[in-house]
Amino acid sequence: MSDERERGSAVIEVAILGSLIFGVLLHVLLVFGALHRATLATSAAAREYGRAIVVADSEGEAAQRGAIAVELAGRNHGLAPGALQPSVAGLRRRGEVLVVRVRTEVPIASIPFIGSISSGLTVPVEATHAVRLDRYRSGS
Repeated sequence: MSDERERGSAVIEVAILGSLIFGVLLHVLLVFGALHRATLATSAAAREYGRAIVVADSEGEAAQRGAIAVELAGRNHGLAPGALQPSVAGLRRRGEVLVVRVRTEVPIASIPFIGSISSGLTVPVEATHAVRLDRYRSGS
C-alpha cells in the first residue's frame, strides 16, 4: 500500500532538483558572460586610452580624449556609464613609457533585468596596457 502512495514522487523530486540545478547552471553561465564582457571592455578601453594619450598634443587634451575613449569602449560593450575607472602611471614626456590601467567591478549576485542583489559580491576586472611616447614628438 505504501508503494501506491509514493507513486510519482520520483518524478516530482527530479523536476524540483532539475529546476534548481538548471537555475544555478544558468546563473553561472550569465556570470561568466558578464566577466567576459567586462574583460573585453577593460582591455579595449586600456588600449584606446593609451592611444589617445600618445596622439594628444597636451596633458589636458590627453585626459579629455582618454575619458571619451574609455566611455566609448564601455558603451560599446554594454557597460553602464562610469563603470570603467582608468588610471595612468608615468610621466608624459618624450620616450617615456606610460602604463594605463582600466578597472571595473562585476556583480556576482545579480538577477537579469532587475540588478544586483548584494553590492558587496563583486569580482574586480582589470586590464593594463603600456604605451611609449614617441621620442621625436614635439609639443609634449
